Amino acid sequence: MTTKRIVHAGPLSAKLYCAIGIVSVSWAHLEEIITLCLSRLLGADHIEFLTVGAQMPIKSRLDSIKALASYKLSPQAATRINTLCDEAVQLSRERNKILHGAWLQGEDPDIGIRLTYRAHGKISADAPTISAQEITMIGERINILASECTAVLTQLGLYDPQDPFNKRALQPTK
Repeated sequence: MTTKRIVHAGPLSAKLYCAIGIVSVSWAHLEEIITLCLSRLLGADHIEFLTVGAQMPIKSRLDSIKALASYKLSPQAATRINTLCDEAVQLSRERNKILHGAWLQGEDPDIGIRLTYRAHGKISADAPTISAQEITMIGERINILASECTAVLTQLGLYDPQDPFNKRALQPTK
């Protein structure tokens, strides 16, 4: 049995566009921090490493960080980095649903209906609703994770907030 929903033709409300934009910009910031972490663990110049990191899917960057952290850092620091990477993987799934979904405007300006299609071995389709506030909360979780990652990198000596893109290779502290 399908549930009938009332949708409005035309664009989404400004609330929904803003919430989706928050997720997009927050994720771009987190991706930069993830790439910075990887370049620092490799001892590479960050600006030069961007040419490589930009070509890597986010999951590959996170897997590489986990491997390097286990190799180069203390067990406690590696565990903390691995936990942050696992959180990023989970948030990546949420981000992908939001940014790559097909959206319809719900009856209320705060409610969006996200069409989800799957055809990996079987066909399925559903249309969950989500509010602008719920989308914004995902963006806030991404921002918190970016802040936590930056704090860990700073504690490990891999990030200098006074000169974030310095040319010298920073070395991790154990």
